[in-house]
Amino acid sequence: MEFYRELNSFTIYKNDSTQRLTSDYTYKYALPFEKIDEPEKITLFLQMNWMHTLTISVLYYAIVRGIEWILKGRPGFSLKTPLLLWNGALAIFSILGFIRFSEDFLVSLYLQGVYRSICYSVHPNDVAAFWSLLFAISKIVELGDTLFIVLRKKPLIFLHYYHHAAVLIYTVHSGAEHTAPGRAFIAMNYLAHSFMYTYYTVAAAGVRLPRWVPMTVTTIQTTQMLAGVAISIVVYRIKSVYGWPCQQSYPNLYLAFLIYFTFAVLFIQFFYNAYFARKKKSKEEQKETKKIQ
Repeated sequence: MEFYRELNSFTIYKNDSTQRLTSDYTYKYALPFEKIDEPEKITLFLQMNWMHTLTISVLYYAIVRGIEWILKGRPGFSLKTPLLLWNGALAIFSILGFIRFSEDFLVSLYLQGVYRSICYSVHPNDVAAFWSLLFAISKIVELGDTLFIVLRKKPLIFLHYYHHAAVLIYTVHSGAEHTAPGRAFIAMNYLAHSFMYTYYTVAAAGVRLPRWVPMTVTTIQTTQMLAGVAISIVVYRIKSVYGWPCQQSYPNLYLAFLIYFTFAVLFIQFFYNAYFARKKKSKEEQKETKKIQ
């Protein structure tokens, strides 16, 4: 076990050989609980168990379909207050997560440039590591979003459950490797979810918002996916063209590219269908109504 611990803890990748590349940035102000005392144990746990996210994803899909089957022919639940509290809690968590975590990435980007910001992982004992661990845990919690959809009998699109399952798997796999571009990915996701869950909270409160608000939220989400593709391409060039050390294995890099590319395509498709195809269809229906009259 000690040999396994020595070999696998804090694995860093220069063309997939073991090294260690971590940021030396430490937060000037940290709350007492914003620390990880034994990061090696968490790393080892993730390395030995990350594949169980596949099991969770399969169970998640089966439970969702099972609930849909049980509610077939029955009215959905209202769940207005629980939904409001759920989205509100996730909005607050995402905002706090972005404020606390992004300091590490933004300071690194400003002072040290792109290379060290996406090829050196967070300091394993500092604030950013704590919030990255909470981020990974939140991906399991956020599976509850789907339960609200199916229990209320709202339309469930492929993008929704694919996004939740894929992000969970990739996040935990990245945590097991201390994937360095995760500094950018986590900061972007915290930011996007700050807007998304705030919008969901306001909508759950019964406030009717103008059309440009959900369009802006979807645009932010789509931009996040396109940025993920761009970062993955940059990391690939750093590793394969320049041969510089970068803490991201090729399997994890290929998985990141696949996930972000498919997300980008699906979000662009969703954006078009939700805000342009529907509007076009509405205009056509109005024309048909005028013809009938």
